[in-house]
Amino acid sequence: MNKLVVVVVVLVALVGGFFLFSSSVSQEKQGSDDKDAESLTDGASAVSPPPTSASVQKDQILPPPPSPKPAVQQQHFTPQPPSPQTNSDEPPLKLKGIGVNFEDFTFTKEKLQFGRLFMGFGFVIPGSSSSSGQDKSNPQPTYVLPLGTPVRSIVDGVVAAIPTLWSGDVSIQVTANGKMEKWVYETEHLINPKVAVGDKVVAGQIIGEVGSFGNGDPPGYGAVEIGLVKGGQTPQHVCPFAYLDDSIREATFAKMRDLFQSWEEYVGDQTLYSDTQIPGCVTLNPIEG
Repeated sequence: MNKLVVVVVVLVALVGGFFLFSSSVSQEKQGSDDKDAESLTDGASAVSPPPTSASVQKDQILPPPPSPKPAVQQQHFTPQPPSPQTNSDEPPLKLKGIGVNFEDFTFTKEKLQFGRLFMGFGFVIPGSSSSSGQDKSNPQPTYVLPLGTPVRSIVDGVVAAIPTLWSGDVSIQVTANGKMEKWVYETEHLINPKVAVGDKVVAGQIIGEVGSFGNGDPPGYGAVEIGLVKGGQTPQHVCPFAYLDDSIREATFAKMRDLFQSWEEYVGDQTLYSDTQIPGCVTLNPIEG
């Protein structure tokens, strides 16, 4: 009986030990598996791919990548010619008239001092009629017309001065800006001036009337002169008809030639006017004075 009890106790002890050992082995294996799983998880976290650009933009705004700089190319510049300088030997204003209308010339059989109604630029005044007693080239085209004939501006400009002349009449002097400068446009021996210094004038505008300065004008007639003066140390007159505006140039030349021919036919002398390069200009050389 005692032996049987001992055997049973031994068997119970063995079975209990076996189960205890199996349970310990199972717990160790589970712990090992848990550690392996944790290690794999950590490894997976370490090698996981970086977040997508969308997730980056969601968390923070990154500056855009810099734009590529364009390649610097060497530039070549072609020198430009200088702009043409204003020719100071050219008057700033062109003539748009000769100072009177051609239809205002009135033929007469009365004796004229030089036998002409129209004395051109450079017409030679004989010494017997000049103040110096020597032949003199006329520096200003001169017209003989009835007294009181309207005299008109030859250019668009501004009246710069109206001096009284030795003869008691006046000279109306016009410039581009109303100041006495290098180029002056004169209309001389006028009476009853219609403008004042500082007035703007346009070509064809009446600025005065023909007067008489007592140099052999026939009764009822007077004379007027126009001039284009280039200032300087020695002032010079140039032929104004060389600077007619293109809009009237050819028509004015045609009227001049017709006037010259008609006058020669009227007085019966075909030698009074010569055919020159520019009608009304006996010479194109400047005349001092």
